[in-house]
Amino acid sequence: MEFEKAALIKAPIEKVWQALFNPELMRLCVSGTESVERLNETEYLVQARVKVSFISARFKVRVKVIETRPPSYIRTESAGEDSGFANSFKQSSEVFLFSTDADTTEMRVRVNVRIFGRLGVIGFNVIETKMDQLWAEFGENLSRHFALKSY
Repeated sequence: MEFEKAALIKAPIEKVWQALFNPELMRLCVSGTESVERLNETEYLVQARVKVSFISARFKVRVKVIETRPPSYIRTESAGEDSGFANSFKQSSEVFLFSTDADTTEMRVRVNVRIFGRLGVIGFNVIETKMDQLWAEFGENLSRHFALKSY
């Protein structure tokens, strides 16, 4: 499945770039994230809970930053497994940042994900609805962070 999303963040591109590499801020901004541990300069271990339709899962996710072009491009690969119901996924993501003006950044993401197990049989429309919800919450949470902070 492939998804493309966009959001406007009321902050300069450099601040949005820095925020994307702040594990604690990402934990607060990504719904369901319980912890984010930085393993090294390019790898993170994430614990997250997600509920899609009637299925709840708790994933341990390893995220690896494959490529960066500061302050406008990040490519990652990740894989996660749910301990309870043998759900798993593999994902590649690209994040594109564009300055729309001095205080606003457009963030676009392109995500390609393969889902296995019970979650994999739910269907594209249900997964897409969940992705839309998670993306909207992320954009709102990140925007709220910048609205509360002076940068």
